[in-house]
Amino acid sequence: TFTVKLDTDPANEVVIALESNDISEGTVNPSSLTFGAGDGTWNVDQTVTVTGLDDDTADGDEDFSIVTSASSADGWYNGISAGDVTVRNIDNDVAGVTVGSISGDTSEIGTTATFTVKLDTDPANEVVIALHSDDMSEGTVNPSSLTFGAGNGTWNVDQTVTVTGVDDGVVDGDVSFSINLGLVSDGGYGLEIVSAVYHDMDVTENVRAMVHNIGVTIQNTGGALNAQFTDPHPGQPKQFTLVYRISGGEAVTVTSGENEGDINVEVNVGAPVVNRDDDGVLLSDLSGTVDETGAVGTFTVVLGSQPSGGSVAVAFSSSDTTEGTINPSSLSFTTATWAVPQTVSVTGLDDDIDDGDVGFTIDASISGTMDVAYANLQVLGVLVTNINDDTAGVTVGSISGNTGEDGTTATFTVKLDTDPVAEVVIALESNDISEGTVNPSALTFEAGDGTWTVDQTVIVVGLNDNIDDGDATFSIVASISSMSDHVYEALSWENLLVTNRDDDTARIVFGYVSGKVDESGSTARFTVKLDTEPTGDVIVEMRSSNEAEGQLSPQALTFGVSEWSWERPQTVSVWGIDDSITDGNTPFAVYSFTDGRTLDPNYANVLGPRLDLTNYDNDFPPIPAPPPVPPTRQPPTAPPASRNALHDWLGMFSRR
Repeated sequence: TFTVKLDTDPANEVVIALESNDISEGTVNPSSLTFGAGDGTWNVDQTVTVTGLDDDTADGDEDFSIVTSASSADGWYNGISAGDVTVRNIDNDVAGVTVGSISGDTSEIGTTATFTVKLDTDPANEVVIALHSDDMSEGTVNPSSLTFGAGNGTWNVDQTVTVTGVDDGVVDGDVSFSINLGLVSDGGYGLEIVSAVYHDMDVTENVRAMVHNIGVTIQNTGGALNAQFTDPHPGQPKQFTLVYRISGGEAVTVTSGENEGDINVEVNVGAPVVNRDDDGVLLSDLSGTVDETGAVGTFTVVLGSQPSGGSVAVAFSSSDTTEGTINPSSLSFTTATWAVPQTVSVTGLDDDIDDGDVGFTIDASISGTMDVAYANLQVLGVLVTNINDDTAGVTVGSISGNTGEDGTTATFTVKLDTDPVAEVVIALESNDISEGTVNPSALTFEAGDGTWTVDQTVIVVGLNDNIDDGDATFSIVASISSMSDHVYEALSWENLLVTNRDDDTARIVFGYVSGKVDESGSTARFTVKLDTEPTGDVIVEMRSSNEAEGQLSPQALTFGVSEWSWERPQTVSVWGIDDSITDGNTPFAVYSFTDGRTLDPNYANVLGPRLDLTNYDNDFPPIPAPPPVPPTRQPPTAPPASRNALHDWLGMFSRR
């Protein structure tokens, strides 16, 4: 950004037009500025923003200008030059060639490999890249050159190069060679000579005495760079040094030997290519899968050329006989059967260890031949992977049932899923030791002794409390440790849930009644306590069903959470009320209950037991007056002695 303002207050409005003289490099905003007359805006900075534009060309940092022109009815400002502003657009493009990785190796049976080439920026002119192999006896390259046009969008499109292995008919093993990239024509992508100097040498002192800039001629010879120096002082000890850069890359310094008048430079593309030899013992890649279930893979073997000294015996061995075996262990090739493929089988072996997929090699060697070329031949083996079928884990059996606060226990079993490579210890604990405990506290499984498959039994014991807290769920948690078996050490345990059945019920308990209740003031007593431990203060209300017959004290009992409080019986006294009425023995009842003042929700609004009592009456009805005494009768006279007289006497009584 930059700012613009006027030096004086104009007589009329002033408009300053702004534009970039190279809109391919930058733009300006706004396109004009306006300053009013007499409104005080003439000396206020107005900001102009210049934005750099991107291209795909490595054209370096480019300068351009913001051109200004003023127009106004004020003759002093009209046409006045405000001065152009020079701006530099910093380039973010670096010329270069991106070469993809080679797809693989070539071989003498004609196997090909490919890689891709593209430019990093849009060139100013057409770019031609020459390609050649540095060892035509091992591999060829096609095409021999790549062309990238300028401004047509092809510069960033991958072009494919194919490398083909060449058969040389010689048992020379696998040979590496390179595909070289020739120099290109465009200045941004071609060769840049940073410096070319020679050093006069004092042969006796063997130190550089002075440095001279000299001329140098560059020749592109099909991918190789040959720098020929002009020797300014022939015959004198000297050394030439060339510093160059290709495609805008890092500077490279090369130095000739003493008195040598040229320097050769090779520019390699990508990784070297390996041409697999087809002269010797040729083993195919493994066909099929080898795994611990016993799956069998195969490969074939032939000779690359007819032996000249009779038969050739090839022996095979497994680099890890715990992972795989081979059959047969040797093959014999004659001058008649040397080109007939013979099959070797590889069988995976099982173990009980979670050791992952294990790679091993079927090694091959010449075990007997009279052919000198084969006798000293190094034979490449076949890579094999035995696919693992074991997964480390812990099997936990189902819990046998619930525990209980009455001491009921439950059990479960634990074993490993695979044989560990080192001792495994599983530590066990309850996450709530107020509800349950676990025994044993640790299980140990040894490596290689077969105990990993044996169920180990764990006992969970329910613990008692005195609280009506309902059935409680707790977990058996575990941690797995091992000094050397990192597979098992990394495993986690899924907590085992256990339910501990509660045996407590929140209730109010009455003790035995001592004494009786009567109207004479006799008092009966009984005790009250809680049956379970409360979690907060419990207030028990006591009431008589008929206070005209019996009353009690206290009428409210408080039981706290401490053991001495809730378990300690509290005494309630009940006495009879005298009413001076002969109403007989009258029954009444004592009720107990809790209300909202109780802090333990289990005891809130609990109806306690009912105690039935009798108030014995001490009032009796008045004694009635005795009945009147009848008049005294005179005893009858003695009966006559005669029978008739007796009869008459008895008749007198019967008439009465």
